[in-house]
Amino acid sequence: MKRVALTALVLVAAVAVVSAQGFEKGKTYVGPTVGYGWGLGLGANAEYGVTEKIGAGADFAYSSFTEKYNSGWGWWYEWKYTLIGILAAGAYHFSPGKQFDPYVKVGLGFFNWDAKYKDQYGSTSVSSLYSAAYTSGIGFAGQLGARYFFSPTMAGRAAIGWPFYISGGLDFKF
Repeated sequence: MKRVALTALVLVAAVAVVSAQGFEKGKTYVGPTVGYGWGLGLGANAEYGVTEKIGAGADFAYSSFTEKYNSGWGWWYEWKYTLIGILAAGAYHFSPGKQFDPYVKVGLGFFNWDAKYKDQYGSTSVSSLYSAAYTSGIGFAGQLGARYFFSPTMAGRAAIGWPFYISGGLDFKF
């Protein structure tokens, strides 16, 4: 009987610890991101719990991909595109304090686009059409995502949106 009571007490304590997981006011969340946008990308995420449901922070994103074309008649060209984004972001958390934490995030920041051209003749001149399509400047970001807390201080994160169409990462709570 003592063993059953002890087991029940441990389960109640475990549930209490699990329910204490989740987004919290006054805590900081930091972690790496892997995503797919303009090719495979890497990034970082930082967020601070300003209120029970609102977080503010910053995101960093890097993505690059190359398009190659070979005519089969001896001529070829390639384009290499790179995107770097640094953003300030705000998030609204729908289930603060819960193990599963869905959120919506919006951001504003600077995006640096780079398009480089190379062909079989060694030419690296960039077409004005492509350079105009990929200009750097101020841009918006948005995500719909969720965190799942594996422990009180660590969560997995998945999101869809921009600058990565789909992304995932780990967040550590301090």
